[in-house]
Amino acid sequence: MGLEKIDTSYWLTKDKAWMEERKAQWPVIEKVVECNRRKSEVNMIKQYFLRGTMPKWEKYRDWDDLYRHLDLNLFLWLHPSSDLDVLKGLYKNYMESDLIHEKDVLLGYALFLKHELMMATSPYKSLEDYPFPFMGEKNIILFRILFEDLDYAKSQILRLLGSQESFDKKARHIFEFLGYHHFLRMWLWLLQDSNSPLMLNCLYQYDDVVEWCMTTVTTNSEKEFLKEIAPKAGLKEYQKALYCIHHFDTEKEGDTCRTRAVHKIRKILDEREFIPEFKQMWLDVKAGKVEVKNPWRR
Repeated sequence: MGLEKIDTSYWLTKDKAWMEERKAQWPVIEKVVECNRRKSEVNMIKQYFLRGTMPKWEKYRDWDDLYRHLDLNLFLWLHPSSDLDVLKGLYKNYMESDLIHEKDVLLGYALFLKHELMMATSPYKSLEDYPFPFMGEKNIILFRILFEDLDYAKSQILRLLGSQESFDKKARHIFEFLGYHHFLRMWLWLLQDSNSPLMLNCLYQYDDVVEWCMTTVTTNSEKEFLKEIAPKAGLKEYQKALYCIHHFDTEKEGDTCRTRAVHKIRKILDEREFIPEFKQMWLDVKAGKVEVKNPWRR
């Protein structure tokens, strides 16, 4: 089944309680999707969320605005199902469709990472402070769909972009997620309240996410990392992130998702090869050779 028409049986439109709950969720989502979109496109997303109504894909095939209508992230996240196989099938239909624009996919990947690895790790005091809709446990389902087979994803994006040069310019950074910036996000995760829903649902708790993050670290060029730590402020940020990973009090924290992730990250940092300057920084932190001011404060 293509994108022109999908199985809408997951939308229980005849169930009054289901529809009322769905409508109650929309205002929070609307605050995000209305940014940089016209009212007609926002309404298009709303109709998909409430009823499974699909956009008129042909109308927007060559529309090159920054934010379009139903990008890949919205398409999967706003679908009522959280079943991995159901969403994986929809993902492939989307990626292989001739109806989508390159930005539908690029924005889908980029916005998912922005929401779930960058913004969600910031030390917000409550969900009311968080400027995006709360994805909850569905974030790991979407991560496993989007990043399970990167060769497939890259090949489909390359097809849309038309050339390797265009891919390198527009898409490569998405899959590398700015390399070593992962450690800056992990540090912020360690600052969050232990009872925060954002902390409890953070993607860094999952082994496959950590493995992907570490892969982007090892494949990045030495030049990129050295450029990051050349300014004193940049160097201190990475030292602080590594310091907090090493000194995080797992006994006080107890057996939580964060404790388990910290143990895994420490083990990887100990056992694997990295750019020499990064590895040495980690060894110096462990040896107590690095002083960090206010490590537990952003």
